[in-house]
Amino acid sequence: MASDTETLEADQQFERLKALVNKEYKYIDRKWDAVFWISAAFIVGAAADITMLLFAGDWDFWTDWKDRVWWPILTPFSLVIIGSALQYIQWLAWRFPTGMTYTAICMWGLSTMGRWLQWGNFVWYPMNFVWGTTMVPAGIFADWVLMKTKSFVLTSLLGSAVFSFTWWVSNYVMIAPYLQPAEWMDRILTLSDIQGIAYIRSQTPEYLRIIEHGTLRSFLGETQYVSIVFGMTVTVAGYWVGQFIGRMLAIWPIGRFMKKW
Repeated sequence: MASDTETLEADQQFERLKALVNKEYKYIDRKWDAVFWISAAFIVGAAADITMLLFAGDWDFWTDWKDRVWWPILTPFSLVIIGSALQYIQWLAWRFPTGMTYTAICMWGLSTMGRWLQWGNFVWYPMNFVWGTTMVPAGIFADWVLMKTKSFVLTSLLGSAVFSFTWWVSNYVMIAPYLQPAEWMDRILTLSDIQGIAYIRSQTPEYLRIIEHGTLRSFLGETQYVSIVFGMTVTVAGYWVGQFIGRMLAIWPIGRFMKKW
């Protein structure tokens, strides 16, 4: 009789523990997800913005420096690096093709906030002079290519080309109004050039030099198309730089640590 009672109590205890294990902690799970993704947003956004500033720098900072030669080459290359690393990490961990888009949203938010606080409030430059680039549409298309192909090799070739071209189209919409001609002291300049003259920077007159200077005018007398195509090629290299960061500097150390301990 005692044995039956003990067996019954053990079965009840087992059922209680089983129910506890299988219980859905929706509140805790969602709270943890929010803490993780919001905390990671600052790290990812800062890494992407710093990388962009290191490689593209002034070519993506001032309106008058957003030219047809270097801006379409350097900026997509610098933007795709951290996006590619996050794309690999999220695809490996959850099979989510969202790494590039997540990086784009984080970088755009932090970059806009930083330029508004630092240059808008402290230096009093207008935001239409120091506005940051956006890679959200480009990131969406790059993630879409990974979702369809499920291959990092094809994504590096097709996705990087799509990324670079989509980045140019989405940002050209914003830069186009500042490329309109205007008369300034009996000279015909673009609105962006007038902004560069009106708002003095620390390295003036160096910042007022002819930015668009080069020998790339080899296709129908245009610089823009050659730079876009060359930027697609350079972006492929940037994609694999990001893959190296994601594989060797993020995932590999974690794997080595887990195997050791």
